[in-house]
Formats: sequence, C-alpha cells, structure tokens
Amino acid sequence: MRQRTWHLAVPLLAALALLVGCAAPAPASPPASAAPPPAQASAPTPAPAPAASATAGGAAAPAALTKVRMGTQTSVNDIAMWLAAERGYFLQEGIDIELVPFASASEMVPALATDQLEAGGIAVNPATLNAIARGVPIKIVLDRATFRPGFATQAMMVRRQLYDAGRGRTLGEMKGFTVAILPPGKATGSGCALEKGMQQFGASINDLNLQPLSAPDMLGAFVNGQVDAGLLQEPFLTEVLRQGTGVKIMGQDEMFPNMTLGVTAFSTRLYDDRPAAKGVVRAYIRAARAWNDAVAGRTPDRPEMDALIARYTRIDIATVREMTPTGVSPNGIFNLESQLECLRYYIAEGLVPNPPTEAQLNAAWGLELVEEVLNEIGRVPE
Repeated sequence: MRQRTWHLAVPLLAALALLVGCAAPAPASPPASAAPPPAQASAPTPAPAPAASATAGGAAAPAALTKVRMGTQTSVNDIAMWLAAERGYFLQEGIDIELVPFASASEMVPALATDQLEAGGIAVNPATLNAIARGVPIKIVLDRATFRPGFATQAMMVRRQLYDAGRGRTLGEMKGFTVAILPPGKATGSGCALEKGMQQFGASINDLNLQPLSAPDMLGAFVNGQVDAGLLQEPFLTEVLRQGTGVKIMGQDEMFPNMTLGVTAFSTRLYDDRPAAKGVVRAYIRAARAWNDAVAGRTPDRPEMDALIARYTRIDIATVREMTPTGVSPNGIFNLESQLECLRYYIAEGLVPNPPTEAQLNAAWGLELVEEVLNEIGRVPE
C-alpha cells in the first residue's frame, strides 16, 4: 500500500474530489483550474492545533492526546473530517488527528484491519463486504455521504444532442445506451443506486452498456460523443451543466433516496477504546452539524467551508460554490437499510459470491457507539 501522510501543519496537495463509493484513482486535476485561485492562497493552511485552533469555540484541549490516523480519499465527502480537524474539534476531544490520503477506499480496509489506520472514509461496496466475509475486522460507524433529498452529488447526464432529439428523456428510455460510470462499474454504491433508479422504469442496470471510466476521462468521452450518457459526479457534473453539453435527467437522490454512499469506519482497536472512540464521534458529529447549518443558511459559515473544500481538493472556488453539496447526517447515522439493500443487489449480480453471515455483519456495524454519543449530546432533526 502506497500512501503519503498529510500532517496538518503542511498545505494539503490533493487530487480532485472522488466519491467514496468508487474505487477509482483520484483524478490529477479538476476541469476548471489546476491551481487554487488567489483567494485560496490567503486562507490559513491546516495546522495541528497549537493554542489558537485548539481552543476554537472556547474549549481547552485536554492535556493527554490520543493519536488517530484517519484515511481520506480527498473527496468532498470528507468535509466532516476536514472541518473537525480545521476547527480543532478533534483536539478538544483529546484526539491528535493525522489525515492520510489513499487512492481508493478499498486500500483503507486492510489498513484499518492491521492498525495502520484508526479510522477512514470507505464504502460498503463488494470489496468491503468480501473482506468482512473473509473475517477482516472493521467497525462501520459514521455517515460520510448520503443521497439526502436535494443532495445529488451524482446524477445521470444525457448528451444534449440525444436529449434534444427526444432520446434518453428518462432512465427507462436509455436501454442500449453506452453509459460512462466510475470503475469498477456495477460493483459500486453508484451502481447500486443506478439499479434502483432503473427499476423505477421497469428496467435494469444490465439494460445499459456500461463503460467504466475515470472522472476526467468520463468528461472527455461525454463531450466528444464517445458515450451517450454518463453518471457524473461533482465537480464534473457542474462542468457539463456549464458547457451545456448535457442534460441532467435524474439525480441519485431520486434514484435511491437517502442511500448512504460512504461511511467512516474505525479499527477495532479504536472502537474498543471507548473514550477515544467517543471523542472522535463527538468531534465528527459537531462538524457534520456545522456543515448542515452552513448549507441550510442557519449560520454565515458557508464561504469558509467552500474555501476549505477548494483548498483540500484544489477545485477552483467558483466551481465549489456551484456544486451540489454533500449530504451528511447531522447525527452521524448512516442508513443501514440502504446498505443491506445494496448487499442484496451485489449478491444478485454475483459481485459478493460468498456473502458475510448475519453474525459477521452485526459485528461490523458500529451504530451502538454513535447511539452512546447521541444519548450524551442529544439528537437534532435530520
């Protein structure tokens, strides 16, 4: 496993945003700008919390710190991680956080199982489920990205020429279309959501000619006509809408409402260290709530958070402002039923040939830790 550590005292050099549900390598640069805009240069770089960030919000950092290495794909879905680190929320809970970039979520699972990471943003996809079935120990704890209504960071786009010709107006009219999708295609949360969307029209994902492509290649293939449609993610979704070369026909929040695309998992060692584990959860939920408040306009913090996303992903700030925001539960709770529904889809497609047992799945879910924290800090409306 190749990885580089981002110490929070060093500017983050990151690839473009990549959704966790996919195991594709992170793209090298965004479509709009290869370097951060001038406004980003004046923004403070992430720091490992000396006194200024340690006391954010007026709370003093505990004297004894627990080191936690948290894996990230440099995806916009990691906003809660970044915000909790930037604002010193982890530090205030006694957590010395270190963000470690990975090319794919699948690489994090063995790192979590062997205590090379204490936490990381992953997806409950076939790679993860097959690992659980083999007895790989991990705990799936927090929501990282959910297709909440209005938070469609991925959507089906049909080429403008086809749409204007009356073709591909719905998913049901796309049978036989060549459709770009992030690798490995059907074996992703995005593929699961697409299958649910196709079923709404009496069709199936198998009625499409799927073409797995990386996000930058997908954009090029879409624009030059090599594909008929594409399941595009942000920021490429915004770029195609800007260019006018495609039409959005359905967001994944409509295909599979409230499906959890990504989760944050813990190593069993961290999970069993209850004081530290609860500290990570409290900080994470605090950040998720701050994000939701900013997106909803309940606080004036959205510009700060847009700048944070731009800095961590190197997507230009103008594009970040236009992008559909990531949906994250303000209570940290992932949609368990959606994960089980996707498991059934993966089994039906032959992607999980030896499914984990009910006991293995129950051992992997870490929802009780979140419930313990919520019993202490209280819930807020979803």
